[in-house]
Amino acid sequence: MTKGDNFKAVSEKGRRAVRALFSARQWIGVVFLLFTFLSSPSTCICLAEEKATVITAEHLEYNAATQQYRMTGSVTATREDAVIKADEMLYSEVTSELTAKGNVRYDDRETSLTADKADMDLEAKTGRLYDAVLLGKKNNYRISGKILEKQGENYYYSPEATFTTCDTPIPDWCFKGKEVNIVMGDTIKSQGTSFRIKDLPVLYSPYMSASIDTERHTGFLIPMPGYSNTRGISLSVPFYWAIAEDKDATLVVDTFSKRGIGTGLEYRFVEPDNIKSAWWAYHIRDTLLGRDFLEIRALHEDRDRGTVSGFLNLNYVNQIDFYQQFDTHRDVRIQRFLESTGEISVPMNNSRAYFLSQYWIDLQPPQTGTELVSAPQKLPEVGYVLNYTRVGDVMLAATTTATDFYRNNGVSAGRLDLYSKLSHSFGTDVTALQTVGFRGTGYDFYSVTDTDLPKGTLRGAFEYDATAHTSFFRSFPLFTHIIEPSIRYHFIYSPKSSLPVFDSTELFGKTSAVEFSMLNRGIIKGSEALTVRLTQGIDTYNSSSPFLPVRLEAGLKTPVSLQVDASYDYYGRRLETMFSDLTIPVSKVNLSLGQRYNRTEAINVYTVGATFSPLKNIQVVSSLWYDVTGAGLRDADVTLKYTGQCWSMRLEGVKSPGNFSFRVMFELAGVTNHPGPKQ
Repeated sequence: MTKGDNFKAVSEKGRRAVRALFSARQWIGVVFLLFTFLSSPSTCICLAEEKATVITAEHLEYNAATQQYRMTGSVTATREDAVIKADEMLYSEVTSELTAKGNVRYDDRETSLTADKADMDLEAKTGRLYDAVLLGKKNNYRISGKILEKQGENYYYSPEATFTTCDTPIPDWCFKGKEVNIVMGDTIKSQGTSFRIKDLPVLYSPYMSASIDTERHTGFLIPMPGYSNTRGISLSVPFYWAIAEDKDATLVVDTFSKRGIGTGLEYRFVEPDNIKSAWWAYHIRDTLLGRDFLEIRALHEDRDRGTVSGFLNLNYVNQIDFYQQFDTHRDVRIQRFLESTGEISVPMNNSRAYFLSQYWIDLQPPQTGTELVSAPQKLPEVGYVLNYTRVGDVMLAATTTATDFYRNNGVSAGRLDLYSKLSHSFGTDVTALQTVGFRGTGYDFYSVTDTDLPKGTLRGAFEYDATAHTSFFRSFPLFTHIIEPSIRYHFIYSPKSSLPVFDSTELFGKTSAVEFSMLNRGIIKGSEALTVRLTQGIDTYNSSSPFLPVRLEAGLKTPVSLQVDASYDYYGRRLETMFSDLTIPVSKVNLSLGQRYNRTEAINVYTVGATFSPLKNIQVVSSLWYDVTGAGLRDADVTLKYTGQCWSMRLEGVKSPGNFSFRVMFELAGVTNHPGPKQ
């Protein structure tokens, strides 16, 4: 077939492919322009001749006068993992311009592109795509526009484009903006941007910036709206700052229609040797109560260094009702104390020395007409710990601490405590462990309000602890039954004293008790499926009522999960404590039941929870907390989570004493994920 004398054509009927291996730089450039059109900044542009380009087409023509190649009919160009397809391609050797028309498609490992037409300048590495859709395979981001221009190595521009991570033709959500600038592997920025749900605009912003194909990028996160009876309508707007690879920060602005504006800042960083740190500060001027509320939290861990290590766990509020006013989580609202601890530790050969400070904030307000005695603060404590070390046939361990206990009101003291133990074990079928301990404690009291308390006090104690243990087992076809009886005798001699209690050291007092225990274990397929331990203690110092409350500990893993820890008073014929948790899987529902009972502390609380998924992409989690002592229903919360292909929504509702609140959290796939700094 000939079109004048200027054409030399090759044509074959049907679908027979014309394969050409091109070593010329022009043909390699044809493929590599499209290959690098959507590539990451690290892509190597290589024109080595040994890397062959394979082009197949139904028709291939060359015009010698214009020095143009024209390929038609299912044109496919392949080089390594990059494939370009089009109905027609036209390439000029003179201008290095390439035009691809009809069902243009490009694919490699990271990106995919479709367009009706593509005009490119291979020399300048620029071009223009028409009716184009760009797909990033890593995060499933899609950028589509009538015109998409390549303006540099990894820079693209569109007069108007949409951005989404949804697969559907009409996406569940998208951003649509003008003057769109794209940096591959980094960001997409636009002006006059609307956020759309099912192509209906719901929010507008004059400017938008979002990360694409990267995990961390500075920008606003999705706002969280909410409502509370006591705080009113709320809106939380977080801003994420990717400071560096190993550090970042989040700034939060909370607006409450009834309480004012609160601001919070969290700063995080990581360093080598498993050093992690997170700091949080929050302040709000409460316009309803006329008070300033401040919260400071910090967690710094540096535990793995070989020389000096340490940690800091800081928790501070300036108002003891901060969490009742501004936190919806039950476990946070009902906590009694806030603990702050900082420690520096120097490891040595099988021992360590440490310097510690510990501060407690009592969140319980004093009862009317009484003064709440403040918790004792360790400011500071210096200690030395010798781990168990073999000395002949025995093991030696020791602890020495020097502590300053300070109270705002009440007794303060300096205390020196020395506690050493010698342990020896023996036996095979029946094993026995006996420990002898010596304890000496000295006090130097100050700020003394009790005239009967001497300024200085010395206290000594002797301890003996012995335990004998054995086990029997029998195997059955389906399980193995193990019985482990044990007996323990614990004796402490210490002079009677009326010392104020600073910590558990003051509870180390006169004791003489025998304890019998029987443990039953059921092993199924190598795993422990059932445990039941029954323990009876006898106080030999109490001749009138020697039997201590009998204790039952039980655990079951299948077919339901059950944990029980209860104690029963033989003389009073009553339960003293009961802590139980039961989880029952029923079809698609996990039902949980629990009880917390303590007769002495007048605590009797039942908890009920359920987790179920009525549909594949919907999960419901709910819980109730009921106080039997008279308060009734104390807390109830329900969380509904919907997870779609490209977005998720979390709706939380909480009913607490005197308040009801809910909030809504959205997450857009590929946009709102910020995992924190990397080590």
